[in-house]
Amino acid sequence: MTSLSRRSFLKGATALGAAAALGAGASTTWFAPGAQAHAAATEEWKPATCPACHNPICGTQVKVVDGVAVEIKGDPKSPTNQGRLCPRGLSVLGGLYHPYRVKKPLKRTNPEKGLDVDPGWVEITWDEAMEITTQKLKECMEKDPRGLFTQTGFGNEDSFKRLIFEGPFGTPNGLTTSGPLCADHFGPMATKGTKVDKCDMERCDYLLLMGRSIGDEWGLAHQNTKEYVDAVARGMKVVCVNPRKTNSAQTGEWVPIAPGTDVAMCWAIVNVMLHEIGRCDEHFLKVRTNSSYLVEDAYETLKGTKVCFQDYVRDPATGKPLVWDQAANAAVPFDTSVGDTYALFGEYEVQGKRVKTCLQLIKDYVVDMTPEWAEEVTTVPATTTRRIAQELVDYARIGSTIEIDGETFPFRPAMALAPGRGANSNPLNVELFKAIEVVNELLGNIDVPGGSLGLEHGDLHVMKTDADGLLVPPASDNFKNQVLGQEKLSFPPQSYKLECFYPHELHVMQLVWRATVDPESYYLDYKPEVYMVLGGGNPLRSNSNPEPVVEALKQIPFTFTISLWMDELTQFADIVLPEHHALERYALWNATWISNKGTSDYSRRLRIIEARKPVVEPVFDTRQQEDLLIQYAHALGILPKMTGIANKGFQGKFLPDKPGGIAEEFALSPKEPYTYADVVERKLKTQFGGDGWDAVSECAVVGYELPDVKSSYIWHWHPENAYRIPVYFSYNARSARMLREMLAENNIEFPHADIDEVLRQYSAAPLFFEFEGMHPTEEFPFKVLQFKTHFQVNDSSGLSYNHWLHDVEEHFDPNLKKVLLAPARAAELGLAEGDEVVIESMYGGKTSGVLHLSEMIHPSTLAISGKWGAKGAGLVDFAHEGPHYNTLLNDDERDIGFMMGNLNNSVAVKVYKA
Repeated sequence: MTSLSRRSFLKGATALGAAAALGAGASTTWFAPGAQAHAAATEEWKPATCPACHNPICGTQVKVVDGVAVEIKGDPKSPTNQGRLCPRGLSVLGGLYHPYRVKKPLKRTNPEKGLDVDPGWVEITWDEAMEITTQKLKECMEKDPRGLFTQTGFGNEDSFKRLIFEGPFGTPNGLTTSGPLCADHFGPMATKGTKVDKCDMERCDYLLLMGRSIGDEWGLAHQNTKEYVDAVARGMKVVCVNPRKTNSAQTGEWVPIAPGTDVAMCWAIVNVMLHEIGRCDEHFLKVRTNSSYLVEDAYETLKGTKVCFQDYVRDPATGKPLVWDQAANAAVPFDTSVGDTYALFGEYEVQGKRVKTCLQLIKDYVVDMTPEWAEEVTTVPATTTRRIAQELVDYARIGSTIEIDGETFPFRPAMALAPGRGANSNPLNVELFKAIEVVNELLGNIDVPGGSLGLEHGDLHVMKTDADGLLVPPASDNFKNQVLGQEKLSFPPQSYKLECFYPHELHVMQLVWRATVDPESYYLDYKPEVYMVLGGGNPLRSNSNPEPVVEALKQIPFTFTISLWMDELTQFADIVLPEHHALERYALWNATWISNKGTSDYSRRLRIIEARKPVVEPVFDTRQQEDLLIQYAHALGILPKMTGIANKGFQGKFLPDKPGGIAEEFALSPKEPYTYADVVERKLKTQFGGDGWDAVSECAVVGYELPDVKSSYIWHWHPENAYRIPVYFSYNARSARMLREMLAENNIEFPHADIDEVLRQYSAAPLFFEFEGMHPTEEFPFKVLQFKTHFQVNDSSGLSYNHWLHDVEEHFDPNLKKVLLAPARAAELGLAEGDEVVIESMYGGKTSGVLHLSEMIHPSTLAISGKWGAKGAGLVDFAHEGPHYNTLLNDDERDIGFMMGNLNNSVAVKVYKA
C-alpha cells in the first residue's frame, strides 16, 4: 500500500509575478475586526483550495475573523504550490463579497429578451424558484428528454467533475462552452493517451514551442512556472514560433509567423528531416509506431488536394496489418516480432498490389513541402526552418541512453510542444497536430526521458491497444473520440452536437445555435425546450459571433441559470438561481494531472486530491449547484440512476488499492436525497477512512509520491513495442469512409457544406490546403489574433468582474485591453498611438478599441488579449471595457474545422479610425 505520510514542504515561498502588487497575502479592510470592541475577535486560519484557474490544486489558507474572510494566502503545506499564490488566487476574496453577485432567486417579468432589454427581475423565494424550474424539467422529460440542454463553462475541474445529471435525465445535449476550442487534445490523445503534451523540464535541452506559451498564463503558483524557469536557468534552449512575442519567447528565440500557417512550417521540418538530414530514430519508429505498416499506394484528389483514406493492407487469415520483414523478405503480420527487422521505407508487391510503408508514404507526401515553400506561406525564412530542423536532430542525441534509478532508458532531450488553442483553431488544426507528433516520433522522444511526455491518469498506467496494436485513449476519457471517432455513425443525429456529421468532435457549439433556429436543415426532429446553465457557461462570451446565439436564446421556451454573477446569459434567463461562491461551497477533485505543458521529477511523481469545506457561511441567499441537481433528480425520480453513477465512478481512482468510486460500505442511498457534502465525505472515507475530512484538516491538498523517478515514465511500464502510435492516422481515414457511406446510404447531403471540403480534412497522411480567411487580402489586410493573459484564463470564478484583479491588471499592463498593431503598419494607415479604432471582420462583425503600437507582434497581425468587451446590462462597469473579440469570428461552416468541429479563431480584418 502506498504511504500517505505528509512530506515536509518548503515554507515561506512568495507569490509570483504581479502578485507582489497584492502582497504576500491579500486582505480586505471592509470588515475590520476592531469595529467589534465589545468582544474579543474570533480568529481562525482555515484550509481551502484556489478556484481561480482550470486546475484548482493550489492549497490556500483563509483567515476568518468573526465569520468574515479577511485574508487569503498560499498554504506552505500544500504539495503543489508550496505557499505560492498567483494574482488570481489572491483576488478570490474580491469575488466573495462582491456587490454584483446574484443574492436571491430572481424571476423574469418581461417576456421580451435581448442583451439590452430589462428583464424586469423580481425576487422570489427558493420554494417558488424550485417549483417553477422542477415543473419545467418534468414537462420536458415527459415530452422528450432530449429537449433539455445543459451548458457548462470553461471553469475549473472541481466544477467539471460534478454529479452526472444529463444521462439519468435522458438528454444527450450536455454542452460545454469551450467545445470548439478543445481540439488541442487530438495529438496528445493519439500519441500518449493524454490530453496535453508535457515537456520533461528536468532533462530537455531544446524546446520548440509552436503557437504555445508555457509558464506565464495559468497555473502560475503550482509547478508550471517554477519548472520552466528552472529549465531555462539550467540552459534549455527555447525557440518560440508565434505571431506574438510571448513571455516564453522572451526567454529564448522568437520566430514570428503569420497566424494560422504553423502547419506549413512543421511539415517543412519533416521534409528536412526525411529528405535532407536523413537521420531519425529508426528503432523507435520500427517498434513504437505504425511507420512500417503497409498501405496501398492509392489516393484521391478532393478540392485539388491529394488525400489518403485507405486502410492498411491486412493479412487475410488474421485481419492484422502487414509489415515488410526484411529478414524474411516477405510481408508478415505486424506482431510477428518486436519489429527491429521491419522496413521503414520502400515499395513492395503484396497481394497483387503496389504498397509502401506508412513512413514512405509520408516521405513522398512532404517531398514538395520544402522550407522555401513554407516561407511563402508562413513568412518564416527557409534558413530558419532548416536550422531548427537540424537543431532538433542534433539536440535529440538519437541513439543515446540515460540511466535512472538503475534502469536504462532512451534519452531524447529535444521536442516540439503541441500547440495551444490559438494555433490549432482553424481548418488545418488536425494537420498541425499530425505534423508536430510526426516530428517528435522521428526524434523518438515520446514518453522517454528528455522528451514529450504524457502520464495523466494517476499511477494506473492505463495504456490500452486496439486490434492493430495502436494506443487508444482510456475508455472513460470524454476526449477519446477526438482520436477514435464514433465506432458507428447513426443517422439521424440524436444530439445537437451533430455526432454523425462530426464523429471526432467534442461539441460543435457554434453550430448548436444555428441548428436551434433551423433544426430541419441539420436533420434534427426536435427543438430545445429547457436550457439549464451552470458552472459559468456563457456562449455569448466564449464562442464565436454572439448574434446567432441571441437569436437562438430568444426561441428557447424556458431558460434558467445557476449563477454566481449577472452576465450576458442571465439576460435571457426566466429564472436565475444564486450559486455559492467557491469559499462557501464543498469541492473535491482527484487531480489526474499536476503540471500543464511541463513536468519535473517531483510533479510527475506526485498524485494529489483536493477537498474543500466552506470557510464561511453563505454571504447571501445562495445554494450549491450540486445540491440543486440532487434535489431535481429526487423530484424527477432519477436519483437512483444518478446515485448509481456516483457510487460506481465518482472522481475515479486516487489510491491504487481503493475503489474508483465510493466504497460499498460508504455508498450513497439511491432512495433518499443527500447533499454534495455527503458525496465528498464518502469519497474521502473511501480513500482515507476515518471521518474522511481528517485527511484534509490541516491542508486541503494532500498527496503521495511514486516511489522513484523511473516509475514516473510510461516507458518504464510499457517499453519497446508494448503499444504503437500513429504516423499514419488510420482512424481519420476510417471516419471519412464511414461518413461517405452514411451519406450515400441515407441519400442525404452534408448539412451546409461541400462534402469534398469536409472529407479532405480526414486524410490519414500529411495534408495542406489554403482555407477561407487564411491570408490577409487587399480589402482586409490583417489577420486578427487573440492571446491569453494570466488574468483571464476562464470565467467560472468571475474573473472578469473582480475589481481587485481589475486594479492589478491596470497596474501590471495599462495596454492590456488595447488593440496591438506594428508601428510600421500603423504609419501606412495614418494611425497613431492611442487612436480610437474600429476593427471590421471579413465576415461583417465589428468591434472597437484603443490602439497601442508594438514591435512584439507579426506585422500582418492585429492582436487583442483576454475576454473583454462584455455585453448586456447588470454588469460591473469595467466588464464592458476593451474590444469584444468574438464579434469578429464566423459562426457557420465556411471556415470550420470539419473533423473536430472547431471554429477559426483568426480571421482577416481591416482597421480604421473610429
